[in-house]
Amino acid sequence: MQHLIRTLTDSTAHTFTHVTQARENETFTVVEAESKEEAKRLYRAVQLKNALSSLSKGASNLRKAMQRKDSE
Repeated sequence: MQHLIRTLTDSTAHTFTHVTQARENETFTVVEAESKEEAKRLYRAVQLKNALSSLSKGASNLRKAMQRKDSE
């Protein structure tokens, strides 16, 4: 289960902490960006990288399985 913990300090130097629990169908991702648009671009890039990594692992596993089958 994911939790988003937000901490802020007000003008009197008082620190506040807020914890939000992710819903069952929700995830949290933090990106460093100068704007909302840049944050969206970076997030999409992370998603694409993860998808390509998963695809590559799947292809590798398939190749290994086919090699085992051929060697039998």
